Amino acid sequence: MTAPFDLRTVFLVGSCTTMLAVLTFVALHRMYARALPALHAYALAMLCTATALALGALRNSLPEWAGFVASNALVSVGSVLVFEGTRRLFGKSTPQAWLAALIAAGALLWIWFGNEPTEVRQRVITMSAMQFAFSAAIALIILRAPEFGRLPYVRALFVFFAAFGSINLARGLHALFDAQVLRDSVFAPNPLQLAFGVFFALSPIAFALLIQMVLHARISSELHRRATTDDLTGLLSRGHFFDLVREELQRPSNGGRVRHLLMIDLDHFKSINDLHGHSAGDQALQHAARVLQDALGHHGLLGRYGGEEFCALIVSNSPAAAEYVVERMHKGLESAPLLIDSARLRLTASIGTVPVAGPDSLERALVLADQCVYRAKTEGRNRVVRFGVTEAEPVV
Repeated sequence: MTAPFDLRTVFLVGSCTTMLAVLTFVALHRMYARALPALHAYALAMLCTATALALGALRNSLPEWAGFVASNALVSVGSVLVFEGTRRLFGKSTPQAWLAALIAAGALLWIWFGNEPTEVRQRVITMSAMQFAFSAAIALIILRAPEFGRLPYVRALFVFFAAFGSINLARGLHALFDAQVLRDSVFAPNPLQLAFGVFFALSPIAFALLIQMVLHARISSELHRRATTDDLTGLLSRGHFFDLVREELQRPSNGGRVRHLLMIDLDHFKSINDLHGHSAGDQALQHAARVLQDALGHHGLLGRYGGEEFCALIVSNSPAAAEYVVERMHKGLESAPLLIDSARLRLTASIGTVPVAGPDSLERALVLADQCVYRAKTEGRNRVVRFGVTEAEPVV
């Protein structure tokens, strides 16, 4: 059977494209500073792989130790470095001693195999088993990463390593059960060997592009998080909260759907900062956010308005249901003291609540809710003032 092109040429082209992957990882250093340890490992891994591909392609023109021992050892080193780079990419690392042991074990294994051309089948089976093992380990790291469920490119990276491992497994099994397939050379012209050669030669540049996409997706996700989430409390940011409120208010209020806008102002918050320090104040805000969010549950939206103020939108089927949620938020905060060192801080809030009908009435509702909070403060704090209730009508 005659191959449409020589596998040595494929490997030589793959060496060149793998050097492009090296340059890609080096270029990404400045753009993705947080991923530097992973990028360093990946760049070195691709350099090893590019050198191995070049040595393999030029095997007949080089000393046998370079074409067999050195090229296979470099592929093993590259696999170890890709494994470690992926661990670092997802916030883990391997002790240096373990890495050195893996690299040394791989080198010793290929030195033991030597450079006897007739042992090509045994070398292919061993290399395929190693590549499959590393691919499976890397795929498992990706599968367990928190970003696996959130970022599509992380899942694409998982698919890449699953495919790479599967092809190596197929290649190894083929060599194991067909003694004639690689009788003469690793460059034997058979379809599976050709498919593996093309995939192995082109996979480094595809891998580099996938890693770049993963890092870009991380930055995009982080920028979105910062734009929509309050860093201290984890609640919705003020801008994002009101964007979501406007979306909710544009929906038809079928089936008796009612909405109430709440302004929530922690009482005596300044005294917490003055007596216990700003760190305690931050803890108080975080504690209040957790308690209020737990009390609100799935009945609406909660965001940080600014300082010690929070905003909420309660969506319910009746005013009575909304009243129940408001009271749960009010009483929940009062009954959940915050422990700071030996101090037991009792947090309370002044809450103003206003029914809101549509997006056009949002600004007016916000003003009225703020007036309700002011009335709650003047009446002694730690209470709910509802707009429209005669005995608790806001002052202007």
